Amino acid sequence: MAADASQVTRRRYGAALEQALLDAAWDELRDSGYAGFTIDAVARRAGTSRPVLYRRWPNRARLVLAAIRAHAPSLQLEDFPDTGQLRGDLLAELRLLRDRYDRIGPETMNGLATEVDQGPADALETYSAVTEAIVARAAGRGEIGPHPVPAHVLAVPHAILRHELAIRRHRPTDAELARIVDDIALPAIQHASRHPAPVSPDEAEQHGPALLPER
Repeated sequence: MAADASQVTRRRYGAALEQALLDAAWDELRDSGYAGFTIDAVARRAGTSRPVLYRRWPNRARLVLAAIRAHAPSLQLEDFPDTGQLRGDLLAELRLLRDRYDRIGPETMNGLATEVDQGPADALETYSAVTEAIVARAAGRGEIGPHPVPAHVLAVPHAILRHELAIRRHRPTDAELARIVDDIALPAIQHASRHPAPVSPDEAEQHGPALLPER
């Protein structure tokens, strides 16, 4: 039987081999968790050798990230519903992100965060572009003001959600997500959209007297 398994292993090449390795890594991650996840265990599960894995992924953080992306692909803009109102869109966004975190698992997400320096530059997912698109739709409907909403405001709902999940180790309920939107995210976005960003003295000098405040 061992010889048969070895023959099967040798027959896998290219994409088929890589998928088999990622399947083994995903199964190992689900069974052992991030703390117990090792390259050796994945190699045994896949019926292959460590060098085969290391040629593709130089460390466990990159292997785990590849397995996650293969089995729990990142959310795309089209995955987030257009509810027709800013509040509904923000709530739907936070619910989807919370549920994705659940599927991957808090231990894995927190473990990856501690080893982010060993992963690629985009190891930690950010969804600011999604919030930006949601806010742009709201501006088009006239729900908010005409001024651009700065990046640090767009990041507010995600930052709070990550704090709840990763730092407090708490899964927010739908009602708690609504409080995040109603108490913090919506007021911040509405305020920023109705007030132009302040002009620094350097910008005022660069663009001329038109930007200088009146005396």
